[in-house]
Amino acid sequence: MSEIMIILQSSITKADHEAVMRVAPATQSISSRVFLASASDAAVARLRSMAGIARVLTATEPAQNLPQLDGAETLFVQAWLSTRAQIKQRRGEGQDWDTPPMLPPDPKR
Repeated sequence: MSEIMIILQSSITKADHEAVMRVAPATQSISSRVFLASASDAAVARLRSMAGIARVLTATEPAQNLPQLDGAETLFVQAWLSTRAQIKQRRGEGQDWDTPPMLPPDPKR
């Protein structure tokens, strides 16, 4: 399961909207047509072929040719995409916190 962004068509029917929600229930949303969901690869493929879907974005694909969005929806999509683009590299990543040359945190006083 991975997190995906779903953008519905503005003219989606109630039945199509309900069908999408059965396949990928919203985990976070900015509007009734732009939301995040958790889905398997098979569910993503199914969503892309469903009526009422304008776009399904995964973390690995470019965000080109997005449908028309309002200001809040655009900000929501851009924020999600920016978190997906960041690859955090930290010194000592994956090591115990006290592995040299890392220092343990200061004791509380």
